[in-house]
Amino acid sequence: MTPFNSTPIIWIAFSNGAESESFAARIRDFAEARVLSPTELNVSEFLHENGKHQSAWLIVDEEMQSNAGVQALAKEASNVHDFFKCMIVGGDLNGWPEGSIALPQHELSTAIIDRLRNESHVLRISISRMRHVRRLQNR
Repeated sequence: MTPFNSTPIIWIAFSNGAESESFAARIRDFAEARVLSPTELNVSEFLHENGKHQSAWLIVDEEMQSNAGVQALAKEASNVHDFFKCMIVGGDLNGWPEGSIALPQHELSTAIIDRLRNESHVLRISISRMRHVRRLQNR
């Protein structure tokens, strides 16, 4: 029995709360979706929730990408959690953890969701392979 939930947790930090909720509702069929309010950043709770899952994502829109609190949270999470990834929609990767993904500003939400689903699946396969190799090495 694995101590981790294999379903990815995806945090959504958009400047528009209603847009965040709508996006979260649309991805709940393949992930545990949470809206991250930039005014209520709790580092310990964020890291604890990420630790319960094999992989974690943070999706940020163009307006939120320059929020220093969100960037610091992402950097801390990437240092603590091996499989924490960031997806920045409509921005650049300056100040974001290594391995973050940038998408064009006017990307359709369905394209973002498809990319997120595919990236999550690839990450899940990679984690599974790494666990399998470790089990073989420990024999």
